[in-house]
Amino acid sequence: VWLQQQRELEQRGRNGPGLRAPEQHEFRIGRIKHERVKVPRGEQILNWGVNVMRLHADRKSILEVEFIDEEGTGLGPTLEFFALVAGEFQRADLAMWLSDDSEVSVGQDMGGGEKAPGYYVLRAGGLFPAPLPQDSAVCSRVSGMFYVLGVFLAKTLQDSRLVDLPLSPAFLKLLCGGEVSGCVRESSTIVTMYSPELLEDVMTSSLLSVVSEESEEQSTYRDVPWWQGLLELEDLELVDPGRGGVLTKLQGLVTKKSQIMSDEALDDDTKAEMINSLELDGCPVEDLGLTFQYSPSSAVYGYQTVDIKPGCGEEAVTIHNLEEYIDRSLDWVFVRGVRQQLDALRQGFNTVFPLDKLGAFTPNEVRTMLCGDQDPVFTREEIMKYTEPKLGYSKESPGFLRFVNVLVEMTGSERKAFLQFTTGCSSLPPGGLANLHPRLTVVRKIDAGDGSFPSVNTCVHYLKLPDYSSEEVLRERLLAATNEKGFHLN
Repeated sequence: VWLQQQRELEQRGRNGPGLRAPEQHEFRIGRIKHERVKVPRGEQILNWGVNVMRLHADRKSILEVEFIDEEGTGLGPTLEFFALVAGEFQRADLAMWLSDDSEVSVGQDMGGGEKAPGYYVLRAGGLFPAPLPQDSAVCSRVSGMFYVLGVFLAKTLQDSRLVDLPLSPAFLKLLCGGEVSGCVRESSTIVTMYSPELLEDVMTSSLLSVVSEESEEQSTYRDVPWWQGLLELEDLELVDPGRGGVLTKLQGLVTKKSQIMSDEALDDDTKAEMINSLELDGCPVEDLGLTFQYSPSSAVYGYQTVDIKPGCGEEAVTIHNLEEYIDRSLDWVFVRGVRQQLDALRQGFNTVFPLDKLGAFTPNEVRTMLCGDQDPVFTREEIMKYTEPKLGYSKESPGFLRFVNVLVEMTGSERKAFLQFTTGCSSLPPGGLANLHPRLTVVRKIDAGDGSFPSVNTCVHYLKLPDYSSEEVLRERLLAATNEKGFHLN
C-alpha cells in the first residue's frame, strides 16, 4: 500500500497539478508470509536449531519462533532464538573452530546460563574453521554443522536478524569473496589478458563475451576451491597467532634467502655460506625440529598429526625447503584441511539465496549486516535523544534520569545483557540507538516499588520500569532482571 501511494504521488508530480494522470496498471505487492514454530528452551536448543534451519532452508517466508510454556511471541523470542543458536555454534566440543587447549579462558554466558571455562571458543582474532583430515568421521560431522551454519547465516540476513557471532575477518573474506568483489577481479583479469590494440578494436566486446563464456565452461571442470587465493599468511597470524607468528618469522628467512640469491655481487660459494648461516632467534632452521606434519592445537579434533606433504611427513625442514614448508602449511590450514567444511557452508547458504550476492560487500559490511554493533556504547546524549519516556515518565522525571545515569555507567557486558533483555538481541543495528526501531520506550510500572523488577515487551522495545527510590536500587533490580532467562518478566 505504501509503495502504491508513493508511486501515485510521484506520478502526480511529473504530470503537474493541472494534468490528468494517464491510465496505469494497478501496482500491488503482497505481504511476505510468516511461519511460526515452537521450540523448548534448554540444553537441546542447538539440536532444535539444526532441525528448524534444515526445515526452513528453502522457504522464502520469514521465520518466527516461540518458546514452549512462555508467554512471549513475535520479534523478541525470535531474536533470542537466533542469539541462543549463535551461542551454541561457538561450542568448543563441536570441533568446528580453531581453538587451543593451552589458552586460559573464563566462564561465559551465551544466553543459556554460565558455562565452565573452555566451553566456548573465545579467540581475539575471531572464529575460523579448524583444518581436519577430510576422510575422518569428525570432518563428516563437522561439515554437516557447517551446512546448517550456512543456512543460519543466510536466514539471518534474509529475515533481517542480528546475531552476536564473532566471526574472524578471514572467515568474512570467504563469505564475500575477499576485500574486492569477485566479479571485479574476474573482469579486471579478462581485460588484462589482451593487448591495448585488441581492446580498442570495435569487435572487442563481442570477442570478450565469447571468451568469457568459454572460460566459464572450462572452469566448471577444474578442481579449484571457490575461495582459492583469498587468504594469506597475514590472515593466519590473526586466526592462529602462535602458528602464524612462527611462519611469519620463517618467511622473513625466506626473504633474506631470496635477497642473497639475487645479489649478483656474490659468488656461489659466498651465497651458500650466507644462506646456511641464516638463523631464527639464534637457532638454525635444521635445529628447530620441524617436519612436514601439522599438529592441531586441541585434542577435540580427534587426530594428532597429518602429513602436509603426502608421503613425506617426516621429512625435516631446512633452510633449503623452507618455502615449500610454509606454502604447504598455508595450503593445509586454508584449503585442503577445510575443503569439505567450506563447501558444505556454501551449499547450505545457497539453499536460502546465492552466496555470490555478498560479493558486493566488504568483510566489515557483511559483519555489520550479520552482527550489528557488537560493542554497543550509550552516551547520555544518545539516550536522551533516542529513548522515549512515556506514561508516567518524561525526560525531566527523576526516575527516568536515574535510569539514564545507570545506563551510562554500565560495563560492556552489562550493556549487552540490557539490550538482550529489552530487545531480544545483544547487539545494536548499524548506527546504534539512532537506528533501533521501534525506539526504546520507558514507561512507569504502576503499583510497583523498590521490591519489584522491571519487565519488558521485547517486540516493541517497551520497558516497564518502577520508580525506584535510588540509583543503587534501580541498578540492582535492572541487572537482576537482565539475568532472568525466558519471557516471564513481561
